[in-house]
Amino acid sequence: MRGWRLSSLVLLSAALGCAPRRVPPPLPDPSIAARVTLAQADALVRAGCFDCLANALEQYESVRSVPGVGVRATAGAVRASALLALRERELGTTDSGYLEKARELAGADPDLVPLFDIIAIMPWRAGGGRSGAPDSPLTIFQNWDQRVEALRPVAGRDELAAYVWLAYMCETSPASVDKRELIAPVDADHPMSDLPLLAFRQAACIGVDAGAVEALLEREPRFAELSFFRGLVASGQRKLDDAEARYREAYAWRPTWPAVTLAIANIAMTAEEISEALEFYDKTLALAPSLPDALLGRLRALTYLARHDEALPVADELLALRRYPGDAYYWRAANELEMDRLDAAWTDIEAADKAMVNSDVPKLAGIIELRRKELDQARRKLETARQRNPNDCEAGYYLQLVLGDLAKWPALVDVAVGTAGCLDDAEAFAKQDIDRIAGSSAPEARKARQIARRQQQIAAVARMRATCWYNAAVANFNMSRPDDARRYADKVAGDEQFGERARTLVGRLKK
Repeated sequence: MRGWRLSSLVLLSAALGCAPRRVPPPLPDPSIAARVTLAQADALVRAGCFDCLANALEQYESVRSVPGVGVRATAGAVRASALLALRERELGTTDSGYLEKARELAGADPDLVPLFDIIAIMPWRAGGGRSGAPDSPLTIFQNWDQRVEALRPVAGRDELAAYVWLAYMCETSPASVDKRELIAPVDADHPMSDLPLLAFRQAACIGVDAGAVEALLEREPRFAELSFFRGLVASGQRKLDDAEARYREAYAWRPTWPAVTLAIANIAMTAEEISEALEFYDKTLALAPSLPDALLGRLRALTYLARHDEALPVADELLALRRYPGDAYYWRAANELEMDRLDAAWTDIEAADKAMVNSDVPKLAGIIELRRKELDQARRKLETARQRNPNDCEAGYYLQLVLGDLAKWPALVDVAVGTAGCLDDAEAFAKQDIDRIAGSSAPEARKARQIARRQQQIAAVARMRATCWYNAAVANFNMSRPDDARRYADKVAGDEQFGERARTLVGRLKK
């Protein structure tokens, strides 16, 4: 027995020693997960929103080192980077360097160089980008035939080629073009025009198609950048409150967006929120230094806020850039007038007169000459302003002052009476504007400020009109027309400023 047990144990030990070892399961093939990531990234590119493209780029980058998929991932990263570069130009954001990244990833691929060259010349909306340096409007039209000939055959090759083709044609085609002709080459090889990526560019092609924007947003809510285009539509419809709300949405999504900060500043200026406008012009210039439109807005805002010392260097910067020279000279002259630098103001307003034609320039010139006691020149300038804009009551008001100083009584009566009628219309319009503002959907604080300004305007109109009636009475008195003198004097008999003088004048008529 004892031996049997021994042999059994030996046999059991031998059996155990011969048992097969457990083999660990094979490691998962990393290329399988990478291919899933690639598929997800490809779908994001086709979706086409800015965040989609940025996410796609991250996913492509994450699998570029995986064997078996690296080439495809790099190609995808090139497409996503190039599309982001183009989208930044279309939106007018700051430049994140995506085009340089695309060039670096692509190397010297001859198929991609023409596409990159097109992207590089596409204009930045509102002059955004790195420096805000103005684009030449002619650059994209140079060698147009050769570029179109090179792009058309490859327009249907992939999403990048299709988008570059469409973007270039949208920027360079006349407004009368049939947009179906622009999209036709994209579908030559396999249909792509219905992709959200391309639907975005079609919605913003040669103007903004409001219906297409709303349809795309409903189809693909991830297009956060569409808030900006909805703002453009609302601005075009003069729905400024709606426009501001849409621009604010865009700003919340991406604060580093000069086109948006500039739009908010312009809306604020229109809404007479001057301090807020200045804040956003400054935000714009922090993102895009020397951006001409932002500089001009800042110059105007500083002028309205009576910050004349700060306004002058902004005008100088615009002149150094050779942008908006007429406006720069005009606003510099306006600030110099307020600072009593009359000779400098006259030099600048004369320069403005050579750079642009409107009624404001000769009006300001006339006011400056009136202050300089150059009355004949002041008269000529103000008459020019009134001819260019007969509804400019202010030009008429200053002209009748000049005519009084020149003792041109018949002309004074004509201008004073006509200006008084103009001021009546201005007062009526201001009162209508108050009713409109009160019934608007603007914030209550803004409505209160706007209504207060209209009330100030009405008070100023009343003072100017009283001056016109009194001067008309004096002119008729000097021309020995007692009935007319009395008629105009009676209009201001109860006026706080002119009442006593008017009554004295009427008393002299009785003698």
